[in-house]
Amino acid sequence: MTGPLTSTSKASKRSKLFFLKQYLRNPFGTGGVAPSGRQLAKLMVSKLAPQPSEVIVELGPGTGAFTRELLAQGVEPANLILVEFNKEFVKFLKKEFPNLRIVEGPAQELPQLLKTLEQASVKKIISGIPLRSMKPKECRQIAMAVAAVLDAGGILIQFSYFKVSPVPKAVAAEAGLTGQCVGSALNNVPPAFVWQYTKSA
Repeated sequence: MTGPLTSTSKASKRSKLFFLKQYLRNPFGTGGVAPSGRQLAKLMVSKLAPQPSEVIVELGPGTGAFTRELLAQGVEPANLILVEFNKEFVKFLKKEFPNLRIVEGPAQELPQLLKTLEQASVKKIISGIPLRSMKPKECRQIAMAVAAVLDAGGILIQFSYFKVSPVPKAVAAEAGLTGQCVGSALNNVPPAFVWQYTKSA
């Protein structure tokens, strides 16, 4: 057991140091002072409830906190697609997860990005994008892009450092998404709330 634990610990230290450097360069674009903690990652993935045959899209993976938990909970590498806008995070992710499909580009262009992988739609999306710190126009564009690729009944799991919906109600309604807060990770730094959005039929 020493090997895996040591490897996980080293990965965590690498992630935290790299994340801090990116935060200092671009605080608003990064959205937090540290990678999401294990409690939040476990909660996010448990609410996503990934099934073996499902393709999962992760938006804004950063340094891979949710990615590691998705893999730990049995998601097959071939079924996981990471979409990251930050070039430096993309480089980091490719080194950490050489067997995963990692797409560089903005979440606003999610439909086009998935088409490059011949993936028209998905049932489940997990997101670490700091929607509450983005401009309203950008938040709306991301919500619409997510709705465009979600199957009917599909879900988006999104976290926020605020208890209010990270996707404004009017925007969610326009996108055909119904949201509710499904849990909290109060030990996370800072404390976080998990929201689930379901695509209407």
